[in-house]
Amino acid sequence: MVDDEPSILELLSRALSSADYEVDTASNGPLALERINTREYDLLITDLRMPGMSGLNVIREARNADAKLPVIVITGYSSEANAIDAVNLGVSGYVTKPFKIPRVLEVAAKALNA
Repeated sequence: MVDDEPSILELLSRALSSADYEVDTASNGPLALERINTREYDLLITDLRMPGMSGLNVIREARNADAKLPVIVITGYSSEANAIDAVNLGVSGYVTKPFKIPRVLEVAAKALNA
């Protein structure tokens, strides 16, 4: 899970862990990509708007490492253009902030069962 907001990382990490998901967090895109290139993951959850590297760029680079990796976008800066770009990159889910935990868990379950 990649987000530059520590409170979001903590909230989602606790919620996903409580739902029996094993969670790894990164506070920025380069750190997330470093991990994706050295470990195997079942799901990537990323924010779109982050300093240094956007979530869309994280998705593009992650696809180079694992073309079949399911991706969920969680963003507070939703726009039609971002949504279209995310869909074109083949994301499994798109959730806007503020979000409800049950919605995130539902989207994660769906992405992993796809």
